[in-house]
Amino acid sequence: MIAALFDFDGTLYTGHIWQDLVGHHWHTRRHRHWVVAYLVRNMLPLPLYKLGMQSEEAYFHTWSRTMGWLLRGWTVEEAEHLFAHLTQETILPNLRGDILACLREHQADGHLVALVSGTFAPWLEQVARALGIDHTVGTPLEVRDGRYTGRIVPPVCQGEGKPQRARTYLAEKGLVVDWPASSAYADRDIDAPLLYQVGHPTAVYPDEALLARARAEGWAVMGEVTS
Repeated sequence: MIAALFDFDGTLYTGHIWQDLVGHHWHTRRHRHWVVAYLVRNMLPLPLYKLGMQSEEAYFHTWSRTMGWLLRGWTVEEAEHLFAHLTQETILPNLRGDILACLREHQADGHLVALVSGTFAPWLEQVARALGIDHTVGTPLEVRDGRYTGRIVPPVCQGEGKPQRARTYLAEKGLVVDWPASSAYADRDIDAPLLYQVGHPTAVYPDEALLARARAEGWAVMGEVTS
């Protein structure tokens, strides 16, 4: 079976779901204390990252690992309504048309298409249903007594965690993938492990580091370079 694995934030979707959640909470005046805590916690190491004293993977891993704070205390049902609202109002109108067309070509060719993203698993599933995509590999959230605790279920679906979670998901589904014949699409250098998993990697609207890697490796590139 040939697979086509698509990163979500920055690849298929022009935005980033953490920004969508922060914006929603701030404008609705809900959960603002956790928004502040999340931003302060993750902005403090920014100077170290900018100076090259912290790796990109370590820096962004913390952003993803603590993103569950933005839903801490929410019931599963409340979050489902929020995900549905933001999917319809924010995400679907801001998909990359060229990347979505590429995804549709893979579907037309009978390939197994999956979204593989650090996005919360239940939210990614909603997006996939809206787009007619059967498979998703996201980051699960811990639930206790019907409410989100603010913790994720490791590993975060990011960096090395992306191919790891994808392989686990496919094995659990009993799906055997021809990796050399398969494709993957991502926008940041942190996603290189996913791209190395397949025979046909594509850097999508890549950051500078991924663009340099793509050129060195001879990978395909789609879209203009972003900062």
